[in-house]
Amino acid sequence: QAQLNSQGAGNRRALAAMAGAEAPRTLSMKEVAKHNAKEDCWVVLYGKAYDLTRFGKVHPGGAHLIYDNAGKDATAVFDPIHPKDIMDKLL
Repeated sequence: QAQLNSQGAGNRRALAAMAGAEAPRTLSMKEVAKHNAKEDCWVVLYGKAYDLTRFGKVHPGGAHLIYDNAGKDATAVFDPIHPKDIMDKLL
């Protein structure tokens, strides 16, 4: 399971609307897996789902690294490369 992060990159308003007013929404990985394309790219990091659809295009390491992990938990790939608080700083 993953918690929907309404502060994620991409279409923040749509995610926030799905999450409700301020209450976090719990998603199954089955739901996250539906967002597995570069046109609709959700990635789970540290138990939070992020819409990285737009961010993928400008990712410094290349778009393929984001889009290859669309619809998946990418924490194991992400963790050795990035500081844990990078998502809070960037988004």
